[in-house]
Amino acid sequence: MNRLQRSSVNMLSSAAGYVVPMLVNLITTPFLLQALGEAAYGLQSLVAVVIGYLTFMDMGLDLPIIKLLAADRAHQDVDVDAENRLLSTTLQLYMGIGLVGMLIIILLADWFARSVFQMPANLMDQAIVVFRLAGIGFLGSVGLSWGRAVAMGLQRYDLTYSVSVIINTAGTLIGLGVVYAGYGVVGYVLSRTILTALSGPIYFLLTRRLLSGFRFRQGIDRATLQRVSSYLGYGTFNRIVSSLVSRIDQTLIGIWAGVAAAGIYAIPFLLVNSLGYMLAFMLGFIFPMASELQSLGQMDRLRDIFLRASQFIAALAGLIFIPLFILGEPFLVIWTPTIAVQAAGVLRLLALAGYIGTLTTALPNNMMVGLGKMREFTIYSTIRAMALGIFCFTFIRALGLEGAGWALLLTCIVDVIYFVIVLRHYLHISPLQLFRDAYLKPVLLGVGFAGFVLLLRPFATSWIGLGVVGVVLGLVYLAAGFATSVFGDTEKRALVGLLRTVRKIG
Repeated sequence: MNRLQRSSVNMLSSAAGYVVPMLVNLITTPFLLQALGEAAYGLQSLVAVVIGYLTFMDMGLDLPIIKLLAADRAHQDVDVDAENRLLSTTLQLYMGIGLVGMLIIILLADWFARSVFQMPANLMDQAIVVFRLAGIGFLGSVGLSWGRAVAMGLQRYDLTYSVSVIINTAGTLIGLGVVYAGYGVVGYVLSRTILTALSGPIYFLLTRRLLSGFRFRQGIDRATLQRVSSYLGYGTFNRIVSSLVSRIDQTLIGIWAGVAAAGIYAIPFLLVNSLGYMLAFMLGFIFPMASELQSLGQMDRLRDIFLRASQFIAALAGLIFIPLFILGEPFLVIWTPTIAVQAAGVLRLLALAGYIGTLTTALPNNMMVGLGKMREFTIYSTIRAMALGIFCFTFIRALGLEGAGWALLLTCIVDVIYFVIVLRHYLHISPLQLFRDAYLKPVLLGVGFAGFVLLLRPFATSWIGLGVVGVVLGLVYLAAGFATSVFGDTEKRALVGLLRTVRKIG
């Protein structure tokens, strides 16, 4: 499989890994919201927040695993023994981190329920159990993190996201069934926790299959620690900062406005976050590819890939976020009518922030980490986290849910500045060149597309109308994209190569 075909498979796999669970979430959310109620729905959404606060404990171990595997595999003479030590040592570190994190969350469960969040009295006992289950979920999540990092380092995104689709889809559907069986929010979180815990063993078995020479070695290898040490310092600091503020919007809403408000905010946040991460992870293959091309001294090739990928992601961002900004309110009215009025304003702000963030961070983040610029990436992440924290504290108390939207939108200022620095100093591409060669056509296409979306908005008043409008918009956008060369020969060749690869697999 050549690089274009491999990139196409990885990109499609990454997209599918987010699209399928996202669609399942979109379909099941109204039923879950109705069955649990706003407060209990908000409670289950806070599980991810609690787990997120301890993600710093993994010290960013996934980054050196991906980079070192990709760089080593770029050459023919792979050191199997060093590879075994890397995988065995990092797996044991992950397991130790998971056990410690699990104990911390379980011990603090009562405090979270009674003192941190505004919890209704009738949910107090369930909340304590849910937060204890979150501790077990944290242990399961670290096994998942290790397995995903190994698969990404081997540039097998198809396997990474196949597991993701199965685990997330099964967890959501089984969880919904458990809720309707009468086991409430505790049953929902328990079923998802069990499915998450299974992902670690699944990835371990896949690793043994992918790497025939892999043999688990008990004990921490010092040489391996030295190999990853340059990442651990910055990785740990970056994780600490990120974990403290990545869910600060939901946390402050839960503290100041209550878990019901957090549940309402979780709906537009889920929608925009899923779409944004889908686009970002479609470009996740850039990380190991950057490591591979850097190790081979092919930086000109890497710059060319960056420019072409920038135009492609700008086009996709317009296709997704422009309709979401304009049609978001009627979609909420159809999808979750009980909260549509409260969630519509923040959805528009989050959609705009998602669009800007996709253009300015999706590629640079993968590129900088792939090039080993952890110090620079950590500085950016820290400044961004501080800005987000300041904006959240400033606006959420005053403006409520929409204050969180404004906080995320204003934080994009940091993303834009970082984007310009990456272009000038590390890729040696001028912002004017990037705009002319990569962004101009997608932006002009997006402006015309926005006008067309506004014309069709009155027809998006039912599921059928919204579906027809969505199909028409997608076809028109793609046709206009190919007609204006926003989508060009590379996309056509990638599609043909992908179809051939799928045919061979079939």
